[in-house]
Amino acid sequence: MTLRFLSNLQHSSSKGLAKCAICGKVEEQTGTFPLVIGVGRVCLADGMTKVKCDVCGDDVKLLTSSRLQGRALCLKDYMKEVEKFRQHIVQSFDEDDEPATTILERAYTKAPEGYTLLAVRRGRNSTHMWEAEYEKTEIFQMRCS
Repeated sequence: MTLRFLSNLQHSSSKGLAKCAICGKVEEQTGTFPLVIGVGRVCLADGMTKVKCDVCGDDVKLLTSSRLQGRALCLKDYMKEVEKFRQHIVQSFDEDDEPATTILERAYTKAPEGYTLLAVRRGRNSTHMWEAEYEKTEIFQMRCS
């Protein structure tokens, strides 16, 4: 039951039998080795081993971890790290909750750290929603130089 559930979570990227990235064992049936981001396909025995998150220090199973830039990360810290690399962010504001002038001011003064405001515009197909689009400051400066 658990094996079937795990294999349904991760699709197989190849049509052949996968080989465990840790021990080298070859799967008996296609799609039974789940994918660990940054590691590859692993057998369940190796997937259940504990690894330490390099950011928070928690012990997590290899199956519920990811490797990013050579570091083992738990899911929470992986999502934080991935968020740092996002180039564009769009925030929504509702004109029913606050006037448009306040939205414009807040979009400019409350920009996420490390981002530059590119535009404030009406949300698509909306009469009351506004969208503020931000871009990583380094990317913005490179494009404008």
